[in-house]
Amino acid sequence: MARATSWLLLACVQGLGGAAHGPQRIVFDLERIAPDGAATPAPASAFASARHLVGPHGPPLEPPAAQNLRRSASYKCDLHNFDNVQYHLSILIGTPCSGGASRRQRFRVVPDTGSADLWVPASNCTHCIAHSTNFNIVASCSARMIGDRITFRYGDGTVAHGGSFEDDVRVGALEVPRQFMIQVDRVSHNSHMKSDGILGLAHHYEQDQLNRGRTFMARVFQGHPGLPKMFSFFLTGNAEGGSQLAFGHPKLEEHAKEGEFRYGKSYWMQNTGLWLTSIWSLGFAETGTEVSFPEHGTFGCPTMIDTGTSLMVLEVGVFDRLIPEITWRMPSCRYLDKQKMMECDCPPGGDLSRLPSLVINAIDANDQQFALCMSPEEYILASISPITGRDTCVPAFQKGGHRQPVPLIFGMTFLRSFYTNFDIANKRIGFARSRASPLPGGFTCAADARPTLRRTIWLSSMVLAIMSLLYVLFVTLAPKGCCSRRCGCCCPGMRLASAPKVSKIYC
Repeated sequence: MARATSWLLLACVQGLGGAAHGPQRIVFDLERIAPDGAATPAPASAFASARHLVGPHGPPLEPPAAQNLRRSASYKCDLHNFDNVQYHLSILIGTPCSGGASRRQRFRVVPDTGSADLWVPASNCTHCIAHSTNFNIVASCSARMIGDRITFRYGDGTVAHGGSFEDDVRVGALEVPRQFMIQVDRVSHNSHMKSDGILGLAHHYEQDQLNRGRTFMARVFQGHPGLPKMFSFFLTGNAEGGSQLAFGHPKLEEHAKEGEFRYGKSYWMQNTGLWLTSIWSLGFAETGTEVSFPEHGTFGCPTMIDTGTSLMVLEVGVFDRLIPEITWRMPSCRYLDKQKMMECDCPPGGDLSRLPSLVINAIDANDQQFALCMSPEEYILASISPITGRDTCVPAFQKGGHRQPVPLIFGMTFLRSFYTNFDIANKRIGFARSRASPLPGGFTCAADARPTLRRTIWLSSMVLAIMSLLYVLFVTLAPKGCCSRRCGCCCPGMRLASAPKVSKIYC
């Protein structure tokens, strides 16, 4: 089981831009619960406003050498793991002025697919994180103040304010000049984030007429046109390192047990800046417990893949149907109302063999389903109870709220099982079994309790439906004027030896 002494608390947030009609944002806050039960908020995941992607009419023809170079282009950034609930990377901002600081200013930020903004704390921030690195705009000769004020309002009552500016940013080996950013200068009360700020990775659509500047993702690929328009996450539960974010071509041979990605349908990403895929159903292998979303048809349920959320956030109905399948197999489970999740005593010796695999059936571009399987070791987290201080086992599912923008949000717990590719050019998300997963490549699973019986019932239903259709066609296409022998009438030219007496005959 992954060691996670931290918790995630869902908080809905509405961010207001400087413009009167700025985009609405909903943020899911990560919170760390110390053993004594004190909650400390960690970085939030925000949702970008709805947009529409208009790509080029077609890629320019390239010589083979240029194509090979494009396919091999990749920039890796190491991610640092804090307690399996937060991953952050180091970025450099600004250009040192002559006679001033000799180095660019360094910050630790959360790479977040659920938001689009890059922000860091300002040097004059009130009630900002005590241990954070604050940005000194005077010390950067490449900084340019824009001045638009932006306010973030958090669901727990926290209010943060900041001013916009532009400056050069370096992420790993990637240089991004004149990036739009926000420096937060006022927070309503103390925060305890383990990172300095947020690096939003929500994608950007070219025809946006925004009052605010371009997103980081737009600037990266604008400044590096030879870089494939995609990025990939490889997350591990190892606190010592190994997790990576790669911009450009993914390295399947290094980070995956499978030779290719399986991509979900791109339908839900056609008109939004969110990273969404299509899910047909969730359930547990060989139990018959499965929740599907027939109201969405072959489009599937819109599901957000969010690196700014630690757990798997499920809408209330889905959570209530899935959790009982786990709790009856685990000793002494209890619901934590504040955290909106279950906590159970761990089985003797940490044996999770009684628990089934989690089955996530995704839908691809051809409307075909493919299963993404997670073992109990992947979706059960070892933790410390905030009430008793004892070791506990926590199912990595959190009950969502009524303001949740999509029914399902898969966070870092999910991404540790799958090497995940975010393909901007084709508006899709791909999954391959991660090398960090205990399951082998190509592992299959199904939620059917009795797959043979279910298949037989399905075939029988199909036969019955076909027979019913044939009967309807027979009745519809039969010659007019022909009546049933049962009521004593016949078609013209036919005579019956005897006919029962009836009060009325309609021929």
